[in-house]
Amino acid sequence: MQPKYLFSIAALATIILFNACGEPGEEPVPTPTPGVVVLLTPSDNTPCLKNTTGSGNTASVNFTWTAATDAASYQLDIVNLNTQITTTYKTTYLSYRTNLEVGMPYSWKVVAINTTGNTSSSVWKFYLAGIASSSYTPYPADLTAPFAGSVINSNGTASVTVTFQWTAGDPDNDIATYTLFLDNTDASTQVLTSLTTVSTTQTLESGKTYYWKIRTTDKVGNSSVSAVSSFQIK
Repeated sequence: MQPKYLFSIAALATIILFNACGEPGEEPVPTPTPGVVVLLTPSDNTPCLKNTTGSGNTASVNFTWTAATDAASYQLDIVNLNTQITTTYKTTYLSYRTNLEVGMPYSWKVVAINTTGNTSSSVWKFYLAGIASSSYTPYPADLTAPFAGSVINSNGTASVTVTFQWTAGDPDNDIATYTLFLDNTDASTQVLTSLTTVSTTQTLESGKTYYWKIRTTDKVGNSSVSAVSSFQIK
C-alpha cells in the first residue's frame, strides 16, 4: 500500500475518534434538577363548591399548575386533612381531574420530576363543600413544634419548659380559639382552652413521651382537630 494512502486512512481514523469522544476529559452535561411548579387551581385557602360532575357524596375537582423547567413528569399529592390519608397521581400533563369526597378539607402539592431529582411545590389547602355555606369548618392545624418524633434534652433537670407551636387556616378567616390536648398516652386530655394565639408553653416532666394535638374552633362553633404528634423528653 502506498504511503500516502496509509496517511489518509490514519488521518480519517483520528477525525472519527475525536468526533466520537470529544475533547479529552470532557463529560456529558447533567440534566438540572426540575424547577418549581406554581399551583393554579383550586385556589389556596378557599371553599371549592361541588359542581355538576360527580355523584352522591363525591365531586370532580380539576387540579392545575404551571410547567416546571426541565421536568419530565409530575406527581400530584392530595391529603384529606381529616383522615390524613394521602393519594398520589402521576402525570405528564399540567392538570389532573379526580373525584373527592365532599364536606372535607384537603391540601395538595405537585412534585416536578426528572432523572436527576425532584422539586416540590408549595402546599395549598381548600375545602370541598357539598353545597354553598355561610360558614366553613377551619382546616385542621399543622403542628410545627416540637417536631414529630423529636427528643428534647433535659440536661439532667427534673422538668423542662416546652413551647408548642402550630399554624391554622379557615376559608372564612374567622378562627376564634384553640384547645391544646396533651398527655402521655393518646392526646385525649384537654389541657388548655380558649387560646387565641398559635403558641403556648407547658412545663413537663423529664423521662417521658408526650402526645399532643390542637382543636381549632371558629366564631360559630365549627371545629376541626389536628393529627396527633409526639415527642420525648430525656
